[in-house]
Amino acid sequence: MKGTKDMLINDVKTTNFPYEVIDGEEHYPLHSTTVVESITETIPDELKAVMTIDYSQIPESYFQKVKAELGVQEADPVQAAENESLLLDVLEREGAFHQTP
Repeated sequence: MKGTKDMLINDVKTTNFPYEVIDGEEHYPLHSTTVVESITETIPDELKAVMTIDYSQIPESYFQKVKAELGVQEADPVQAAENESLLLDVLEREGAFHQTP
């Protein structure tokens, strides 16, 4: 199940924060909290209680800015497929996929 919820992040109310329930546990998009935290760090403490961040209104360019600051790079799909194939070959050679009686 996917949805959005209100959360309190660094004492700032955040609306429309995305989550997904997997095996009964809530999971959040990678770096989503970090993006909100980077915004809340710019808000003076005395104003945090009266501020609200609408996660759905954060521009994609801001997500990209935070990812760049963190050094996060987009995966190259060709390289990822090659790495996956190599890993599967190694696991096959090591017998990871053979059942023992």
